[in-house]
Amino acid sequence: MFGVLYLQSSYSMLKNTIPLSSLVKEGKSGGYDFIALSDENLHGMLSLYQEAHENKIKPILGLKILVQTELDETGFLVYVKDEQGYQNLLTIMRLRSEQNLNLESLILHQKGLIFVTSGADSLIDKSIIKQDYDSAKHWLLRFKKSFVDFYLGLCLDTFDMEMKVAPFIYQLSEQTNVMMLPIHQTSYLAKEDKEVYEALIKIEDEKNEVAVDANYSLLNKKELIKMFADYPYVFGSLEKVVNSISYTWKNPKFDMPIYKVEHGTPKEFLESLAKVGLKKRLTKLPNADEKVYQERLIYELSVINKMGFNHYFLIVYDFVKYAKTHDILVGPGRGSSAGSLVAYCLGITDVDPITYDLLFERFLNPERISMPDIDMDFPDNKRDEVLQYVKDKYGEHHVVSIVTFGTFALRSSIRDIARVMKIDPSRVKGIIQRVINDDVDQTDHEMVRLLNVAKKIEGLPRHTGTHAAGMILAEQDLSKYIPLQKGLYDFYQSQLEAKDLESLGLLKMDFLGIRNLGIIDDIVKIIEKDGEKINILDLPLDDKKTYELLESSETSGLFQLESSGMRASLRKLKPNQFEDLIAILALYRPGPMDNIDEYIKRRNGKPYEFVHPKLEQILKPTYGIIIYQEQIIRIAHEFAGYSLAEADLLRRGISKKDKQILEEERQRFIQKCSLKNYDHEIAELIYDYIVKFADYGFNRSHSVAYALVS
Repeated sequence: MFGVLYLQSSYSMLKNTIPLSSLVKEGKSGGYDFIALSDENLHGMLSLYQEAHENKIKPILGLKILVQTELDETGFLVYVKDEQGYQNLLTIMRLRSEQNLNLESLILHQKGLIFVTSGADSLIDKSIIKQDYDSAKHWLLRFKKSFVDFYLGLCLDTFDMEMKVAPFIYQLSEQTNVMMLPIHQTSYLAKEDKEVYEALIKIEDEKNEVAVDANYSLLNKKELIKMFADYPYVFGSLEKVVNSISYTWKNPKFDMPIYKVEHGTPKEFLESLAKVGLKKRLTKLPNADEKVYQERLIYELSVINKMGFNHYFLIVYDFVKYAKTHDILVGPGRGSSAGSLVAYCLGITDVDPITYDLLFERFLNPERISMPDIDMDFPDNKRDEVLQYVKDKYGEHHVVSIVTFGTFALRSSIRDIARVMKIDPSRVKGIIQRVINDDVDQTDHEMVRLLNVAKKIEGLPRHTGTHAAGMILAEQDLSKYIPLQKGLYDFYQSQLEAKDLESLGLLKMDFLGIRNLGIIDDIVKIIEKDGEKINILDLPLDDKKTYELLESSETSGLFQLESSGMRASLRKLKPNQFEDLIAILALYRPGPMDNIDEYIKRRNGKPYEFVHPKLEQILKPTYGIIIYQEQIIRIAHEFAGYSLAEADLLRRGISKKDKQILEEERQRFIQKCSLKNYDHEIAELIYDYIVKFADYGFNRSHSVAYALVS
């Protein structure tokens, strides 16, 4: 088992230029049998195991850490040996984020972990450099006594280390019988990337320097053997340690939190709430066909129960109920969840999916097993109150925020590197413009050097942030499974980003803070001060003066309607009904925007024809233009006999524009059309029509909900 310790990736932000995938691949091709990741955080944990699996190389999870002693900070490389060690590493990581980590707490949580001194920032190495050899031995003996699995890191990255420190590390190893292991701080892939690394560390602090003779590149097996030629046995020692490491990541099975009901089962409680809610909703719909609503409710409840999501709906119902009973305005809906009658009956949404012809299958598809996605909008100044309630109910280790990574964009990279290289600031704007215009002057050596470095840091993570809306909820104590750190607003934050968390099957819910909801809430309260009580959901949607205002495009400050482009579209559209507002919100996006003028012309009387007469019942409300995803689903249902769930899968498949998928779906669509007695030519025509608009179709449920807010 050949390799070396102290490998780091670009997740050690502003200190490393190597993407984790490159580290694993290049390590494998360089003769490594294991990758011992030693970042200053655990952001790359899941990627390490995924990349190692793909490259058939042993992954070792570790952490570079500095801890305070009574004298000074000292550095360790800490590696996971077994499951107990993984649990302790998670605890150490969390304690560090809480600023509660010191040498004593490290000792307390050492079981299952391997500790290696980390070279220049270890108190042992620091003491040797100061020629205080007694102090060096003192710290070594103290660490040896304190840690069960403790080793000396032998580092030869610079001439000073090789000549001044290494011989004394060797002597201490012999005197105390503490084994030496080879460590090599790896901060860039190839020697020619040293300049990039030097520039990167100066972005954080211009005082940062790299020794002239330092070599922090990823060395291959031959180069490592040469570097440690005077101490060849350290690789044998390391092999013994690596062979003692048994830990490997296994994807846990996560569950959503359990909503505790006082009587009966969650299924029974949800059904009861939904039926009571439907009865209440129908009192305001005297002309509604009650049978249609009852049948839809029974169908949705059966799908929800079959897919195991009773708890999910109850969880959302509970915190929405909390908000509504604590003077917190809740948005009428967001995304595809507005297509659910159950959500409407529970008060989660305020959009009637039957009145607006919305599809439940677009929200929860029984043919596609995936988590439901109910995103909720709250006033931005009250969102945290709802989150606090959810955290208090389920526990601080069960409700956590999600880390995000801000990465270097090319323009910001150019600005940062130009500052580090002390290039005249007046030149930078011109250089950026030349890059945009693909007009780089190859004879301008300063420009070429700047761009070579800037392009190599482009895309690297620069800093962390917090997901604007997403929260992870789990029945399990997440602190025992994934790395957490103390985040903003007194919440713990996952060190893994959203895509990693969702790949583990964790439930992500979006709690969005919407400024306009706060404005609406304030306006309602101002009106109520004059003694007039209003319910914004009872406001008429056919108010003439409102549409006159929209037609005038005096919409500054109005939700989704305030941009100059949208105002221009409103002037041309001259909206006079709620459906106009739903349509323009769906159309005003890149791609569909091209259809706005044609839509307006047809709406104002321009003749048009349907590709097939049966399309009229589906496309007449939008004047023969496919605007909504739900229309694509209904077309596939009508012409090819797909169930609504199957039709949604078709829509998802063809929207990816994969040639193989498109052709496979074409053959299936044509075959199913033939079973309904449509000839081949018509089937081809309809399929091509669907494909043409598959990218452009917008979620009608979302558009209806946001049109209500507007």
